[in-house]
Amino acid sequence: MASDPEFVSNLPAAVSRQFLAASSRRLLAKGEQLFGIGSDPRAMFVVLHGRLQVSILSSQGQQFFASFLPAGHWFGEIPLLDEGARAFYAEAMEPSEVAVLSARDFWQIVNSDSAAMLVVMRLSCSRFRAAVAWIEDASLYPFKVRLASRLLALSDMSEAENGELRISQEMLAAQLGGARQTVNRQLQEWSGQQLIQLGYGTIQLLDRTALQVIAKK
Repeated sequence: MASDPEFVSNLPAAVSRQFLAASSRRLLAKGEQLFGIGSDPRAMFVVLHGRLQVSILSSQGQQFFASFLPAGHWFGEIPLLDEGARAFYAEAMEPSEVAVLSARDFWQIVNSDSAAMLVVMRLSCSRFRAAVAWIEDASLYPFKVRLASRLLALSDMSEAENGELRISQEMLAAQLGGARQTVNRQLQEWSGQQLIQLGYGTIQLLDRTALQVIAKK
């Protein structure tokens, strides 16, 4: 449960506790959607256990992976603020538990607590900055720089043990807007240099320092 001492939220503890106290719980099976693209902004969410995947679809229906959502991450606040439809969908990558804060309870809290509203606004601003950084990476830097940067970011987001990421090369290619063959060729090169170790559906980061140099971080 969220009272587990290991549960760490991306919101300040006091605000997170307020949101959790007003939330219901939902269990998701692997592959089950939490919400779809174009759905109404009826709630804000946090992952309590497990991990979710956020994706978008092109006009041709092609899936583009956007991000992981590990335990402790509140999300879904932007449609509550602008009342627009959701621009992405979220599904469980493994059996997961999610806390669901309804729009009614969200507004009741933030309208009575200006500090809570400020926290939510800062969360939205951080997402905007992350999106701008992603666009900058995609437009200005060579593919290997973007790939190294994405591996490091995914490692930080997933809090992977021993630097091991559970992600397919197809998913990496979709996220970076490249071909799987291009991803595989670069990963094989880094594997030969012992910067990473490739497994079945996994990538283990062996030398973060070298990858940070490549990513210019």
